[in-house]
Amino acid sequence: MRPANVPRDARPLYDEDLDCIIGYRRTFSEVSFTYDLRGDMQSIAELWTDAPATGASPPLLVVGTLWRPGVRGMTRAGTEGEGAAMTVQALAGLRRRFNQLARLPIHFSPLALGDMQEPERFVPMHILRLAIRQGTRATYDSGISQYAALMSRRNQPRGIEITVRDADGTIERYRHWPSIGTAGAGS
Repeated sequence: MRPANVPRDARPLYDEDLDCIIGYRRTFSEVSFTYDLRGDMQSIAELWTDAPATGASPPLLVVGTLWRPGVRGMTRAGTEGEGAAMTVQALAGLRRRFNQLARLPIHFSPLALGDMQEPERFVPMHILRLAIRQGTRATYDSGISQYAALMSRRNQPRGIEITVRDADGTIERYRHWPSIGTAGAGS
């Protein structure tokens, strides 16, 4: 789920150790800008690699134990990636922000909790929080808010809709479907 304030040409940063995207990186001229999942700038660094770009760039920049700058290969998720050069401090900051986002308590209705237990309906906690934070909100007189956002699952665009009870912030229901341009096109 890409925040609106992250530049469109920023590439996702996939953490092989955590098995998820933890931020975004944009390279412009000889400078790289790193953004966290909320779209806040995490670091600015001068590029120190002179490796020429060969062919089309893979969709992901990958960090983690086995990845080195410029190395290309497949991630555990089966996506082609290229190792990203990052300082230890920038990587630690991105991981810390990801962990903070994933730890905040969130409550589910029995229906939503049942959906979380099914592998095909499961949505990671940080994605639910980002959808609520960045999604389009519709409020109803019944004390219910509904959030709609676009995300991707297994590199396929999807829409997500989350219904939240305003009184206590409990997620009443959520659903996601393949994105064909209109929300609510499926389950």
